[in-house]
Amino acid sequence: MYGDTWDKGIDLEAVNRAALCRGACPPLTEEEQRRTVRVMTEAGKPASVIAARIGVAERTVGRWRDEMGLTS
Repeated sequence: MYGDTWDKGIDLEAVNRAALCRGACPPLTEEEQRRTVRVMTEAGKPASVIAARIGVAERTVGRWRDEMGLTS
């Protein structure tokens, strides 16, 4: 189950598919959602787009960004 596409229990392929915004978003754990927030923020996506994509509130995206020290 674990290999090059996993990092500390996070499915990096699922995160990548979610961040690309193509097709349906795969089911993500909270840690995968947080990683997706990081990836999409670094790609310049607004909180509203990220929240809609991963199925959380925009406030949650903002809070996670703050916790990670990311600027929006």
